[in-house]
Amino acid sequence: MVSTLTEKTYYKIGEVAEVAGVKTSVLRFWESEFLFLKPVKSSSGQRLYSKKEVDLVLQVKHLLYDEKFTIEGVKKRITSKGKLIKSEDLFHNMAITDYSDVLKAVRNDLKVLRDLL
Repeated sequence: MVSTLTEKTYYKIGEVAEVAGVKTSVLRFWESEFLFLKPVKSSSGQRLYSKKEVDLVLQVKHLLYDEKFTIEGVKKRITSKGKLIKSEDLFHNMAITDYSDVLKAVRNDLKVLRDLL
């Protein structure tokens, strides 16, 4: 995906917006929502994205537009350091939590039934 960009250290917000297929205002909004998107600013105030941040922008777009995640869903899926959490890991952790809650509820119900006998 980043291969469509020329090899540079930093990319201007307009270049990133064009590659991602979103408006620059969308990128600025994403910066306010996602801690992992923090482009450096030049002395003139121009936002400059690294290759890693361009990859993150493309991942965010994919999750939001293609996978239909919410903003909060993307925040849970990508760590504040910009690392994508695999969906298997998310579901595994959710399953453990869900089962423990169910087991606690069943245990309480069984105690109530025992006390009734």
